[in-house]
Amino acid sequence: MADSTDTQVEARVQAHLGSGETLRAAVWVSRADGGTAAGTTRSELNPFRFRRPVPDRPGDRRGVHGVPGSLAVGLDQHIRIVTDPRVLALTDQRLLVLAEQKVWFRPATRLQVRWQCPRTDLKSATGQGNGRLRLDFTDGSAVTLLSPVTSLRSFLEAL
Repeated sequence: MADSTDTQVEARVQAHLGSGETLRAAVWVSRADGGTAAGTTRSELNPFRFRRPVPDRPGDRRGVHGVPGSLAVGLDQHIRIVTDPRVLALTDQRLLVLAEQKVWFRPATRLQVRWQCPRTDLKSATGQGNGRLRLDFTDGSAVTLLSPVTSLRSFLEAL
C-alpha cells in the first residue's frame, strides 16, 4: 500500500485487529449506484415499469449471487453506494467490512466493524477490470464490488 490514503486506512484498520493478527490489505469498496449520469431515462418514465418488481432484497441485487443467509448476501447488506464507501480488509485470519462511524458535526475518523468472516471462508478473489472485485466464498455464494483500480491490484496480490 504505497499511497498515503491507503496508509491512513491501514492505520485505522490496525486498531481492530486481534493479537497476533496481521493485516494483509485494505481497500475502499462500494456498490454501483444504479443511477444514470444523464438523468431520467425514457424507460424510467414508462408506466409499465411498475409491473416489474424491482429487486431490493439482499441476494436479488445485481452482482450478488447467493441465498439469504449466505456469506455474500451478508457482506452485501453492509456495502453502500460510492458516496458512502466501506473498507474491505483482509488479514491472515479474517475478512472484514468496516465503516466510518458517523458523529454529528465532526469528521468521521473511527472505523467500526460491520461484518466479518474467517479467512478460510473466502475461496477466491479476482479483479474483473474497471475496478470490479469479485469475491467467491466456500458456501457457493459470490459478490462483485467496486474499488479503486490502483488499490485493487495490491489487494489481489495480498491473497
